Amino acid sequence: MLNQNSNAPVQPSMPMSAPVKLWTPSFIAGVTFLLGFPAGIVIASINWMRMNLNNKALVHLITGAAGTFIFVLVLLLIPGTGGRALALIANLGILFYLQQQMKKDLESFKVSNNVENAGQLGGCLIGLGVLILFLILVFGLSFVLVILGVPIPE
Repeated sequence: MLNQNSNAPVQPSMPMSAPVKLWTPSFIAGVTFLLGFPAGIVIASINWMRMNLNNKALVHLITGAAGTFIFVLVLLLIPGTGGRALALIANLGILFYLQQQMKKDLESFKVSNNVENAGQLGGCLIGLGVLILFLILVFGLSFVLVILGVPIPE
């Protein structure tokens, strides 16, 4: 009798999970820089939800929404260049914070999970949607302040 070796594929001991599509920290930083910190927070929160870090995502979304409202209110009431400087500092601070948090979380997530890059077009469209909502908030809050008679500096 001949000893026949089968060339059947060997099954891995652990089944491979489906790849999780996540945006990179540099993409999140780019969206935050170009479209503002609310867009960056939403993109990062979607990543955290995909990594099953739902509590972290929810905390950042709620804090981001409250912070955006306060940010817009303060921005409308600070005259001239001061408001623009505050906006730049806030955006850069949140940009670096989100980038570092995502680097740390992605490193620990990649150890036990299969990760793919998410589509950048989809991320940009989500960011544009958030930017439109941000602009609606700015115009709406400006309208309310004008109706209430609050002087808005130029």
